[in-house]
Amino acid sequence: MMIRALLTLNCWLLWVAACLGQEAFAPRTFTAPSGGTLPYRLLSPEKTEPGRKYPLVLFFHGAGERGANNLAQLKNSVGLFARPEQRRQFPAFVLAPQCPDGQQWVDMPWGTDSGTRPERPSRAMALALGALAQVQAEFPVDPERIYVSGLSMGGYATWDCLTRFPERFAAGVPVCGGGDEKTVTPAMAKVPVWAFHSEDDGVVKTRRTRGMVQAMRTLGGTPKYFEYFGLGHNSWDAAFAEPELLPWLFSQRLGQPDTVVLKTPAPKLPAVAEWPVNDEIFPGQGPVQKGDWFKALWRERRLKWWFSRAKDKGAVVFLGDSITQGWGSLAKDFAGMKVVNRGISGDVTRGIRYRLPEDVLTLDPLAVVLLIGTNDLGLGGTPEQTADNLKAILQMIQAQCPNCPVILCQVMPRTPEFADRIRKLNALLDGLTAGNPKLIRCDTWSLFATAEGGAKKGEFPDLLHPNAAGYAKWAAALKPIFQAQNLLPK
Repeated sequence: MMIRALLTLNCWLLWVAACLGQEAFAPRTFTAPSGGTLPYRLLSPEKTEPGRKYPLVLFFHGAGERGANNLAQLKNSVGLFARPEQRRQFPAFVLAPQCPDGQQWVDMPWGTDSGTRPERPSRAMALALGALAQVQAEFPVDPERIYVSGLSMGGYATWDCLTRFPERFAAGVPVCGGGDEKTVTPAMAKVPVWAFHSEDDGVVKTRRTRGMVQAMRTLGGTPKYFEYFGLGHNSWDAAFAEPELLPWLFSQRLGQPDTVVLKTPAPKLPAVAEWPVNDEIFPGQGPVQKGDWFKALWRERRLKWWFSRAKDKGAVVFLGDSITQGWGSLAKDFAGMKVVNRGISGDVTRGIRYRLPEDVLTLDPLAVVLLIGTNDLGLGGTPEQTADNLKAILQMIQAQCPNCPVILCQVMPRTPEFADRIRKLNALLDGLTAGNPKLIRCDTWSLFATAEGGAKKGEFPDLLHPNAAGYAKWAAALKPIFQAQNLLPK
């Protein structure tokens, strides 16, 4: 049964490869003098002319394609070179080695902020370079046009090859990988490079590519760099779909500068992810968060929401700061009601005023649950400034969504020294909802406050953020309001 299952799996893999046009890659094996072996696939030009030499691309796959079947490495992107139109326009050899299970092309961690390149190439890399030498000796390869590329783990391999052997490679295309900035030399900085990454990559940090690109530029290099957004770790599909990539790559010659001027503009982040140039752009009065941590979080969350805005339309929007952001059980607590979380840890009322149009109003919300203000007070803002900003927020929501109920939650208690200011702010907020049936007050002060006006340790362990018990009490306070507004399913 196991043999039959393996045969079925291999047949399926071969069928997938054939469907992608990757059957053009011939299976081969390199055997080192030491006895080590490495499987690889080789794409050759459809026709080779006597006396003519052809470029070669050394292509390194990612971690998920490791093994010994000499097939999985063809899964991602390398099939581009086997397309009939590309083979006609750019006849070339493409060498795709397969890294053994449990090994890496480069013995360097992937998820860290930086790394140190080992003194020697890894065992898998040494075998891959041996396969390259074998192909060069056997086939008409142009030594002036040997290129290296790879994705993820293979992106690390690309940077490794370029920094170790800048005199061997005419150009490199590293995708969502990284290297050791300290190994960038003036000779390496001159090698034409077109690097790619997505700014929201959660597997290999974008700074790994940014650091290598900057190191090259510091030494006078002119690498091209496209930073995508919203693609997560898979930036290779977009990178290898760039229409100018292959023309750029195959125009490079060993030791020659990159003179190609791209017609394709580099990706540009949507405006929602760009931090305002100065504080005056934030409407209202009072403090503004300015820490780098906050700017990074602001960009990350707002960009994610921008891409999900179509599917989030018509939801009940929970809007606020870390207390809202931390409500991880939100969908479960209000099962049957479409909810979205628009909380950003550290945010203040001026931040809400600024981001309200894109993050909330574009969703045509069914209702809005708003809790904001504790960070205003924590950063020195006054209750009056905070209330004025909240009044403007409510007016903005009602102007665009006049039938949208807004549940305004009172600022929750924290340490006792804030009690008087929070009480004063909450009294002002109560006045904002008076007489308007679409503005509903939710008492989230007396629900949690001690007699001294502080937060209860059993519900707010850090005296600022609720735990599961705290969120359960908040949900219980909101449900009757939702029922009265016909927001919960019957």
